Amino acid sequence: MKIVLWVYIAFNLLQAVVLSVNPELTDRAYLGGEMTPTRAFQWYAVAGYHVLIIAVTIIAMGLHRAQDRRKIILVNALLYLFWDAGSQLVYWGREIGMATSDLLINSGVSIATGLILLAIAFLDRDPATKPV
Repeated sequence: MKIVLWVYIAFNLLQAVVLSVNPELTDRAYLGGEMTPTRAFQWYAVAGYHVLIIAVTIIAMGLHRAQDRRKIILVNALLYLFWDAGSQLVYWGREIGMATSDLLINSGVSIATGLILLAIAFLDRDPATKPV
């Protein structure tokens, strides 16, 4: 499971780098017009979220009890599923006029990420201890 979480960390790192260095790659799908300094800053702020997720995931991986790790991973999964993917599908995609293909790809990545994190949280258990 740690391998999957390290891949997840790399995924978030890639997003943070792209959003910081070349936000136009992501911004194109959102049909917002010209990339202004304000828009670039907004994408930089989103990159900060991904940096936070990296830090929280690393901290979660270092926790000794699976119960504690699961809480953090579960909250992260629910954010991907409901806050990100859910809000895009129900409201924001339509509201900003996002192309259906872009919306489905973007929300699909969030749904897949959330489901993977749910699986990790479900499967993460402390090793059985042997009676003394």
